[in-house]
Amino acid sequence: MQSITILCPSPLMKDKTTKPLLDEYLKRISAKVDCPTLAIKTKAGDSDSIVKQKQADGLTDALAKLPQNTAVIVLDENGKNPDSITFAKDIEKITLNGYSHFCFIIGGAFGLTDTVLEKADYKLAFGKMVWPHRLVAVMLLEQLYRTQQILAGHPYHKA
Repeated sequence: MQSITILCPSPLMKDKTTKPLLDEYLKRISAKVDCPTLAIKTKAGDSDSIVKQKQADGLTDALAKLPQNTAVIVLDENGKNPDSITFAKDIEKITLNGYSHFCFIIGGAFGLTDTVLEKADYKLAFGKMVWPHRLVAVMLLEQLYRTQQILAGHPYHKA
């Protein structure tokens, strides 16, 4: 992985609780990682479906701006639930297929629309439980660092 984009409907780097953990893993990962803030404007009276659609529109706009060689990976409770070694091997296979940029999409409170899910090259689950998106971002970055270490043969991952 040469570069990574993490898309999420709310700003990841503004939360005081998770920012130190995000910063720690961002320092460890050798790839360039970008966590852009998406310009998604919702109103207090918007229904769940309207918020979900606005988030989907923002994600679709952001995806359109990514390089052609981008593998899109969505975090979805119905996705694959691999162990760390299998995930590392899956990432390696995707890289060997010519992808050097990875875009991970974390859904908001209302999940992802079918339109966004259909854009996925890979669907990843962190189990069947629901997690706050900021915590998912920390877990994702840790797993990406772990993947990097597994593929390098480093003992960080003790299988």
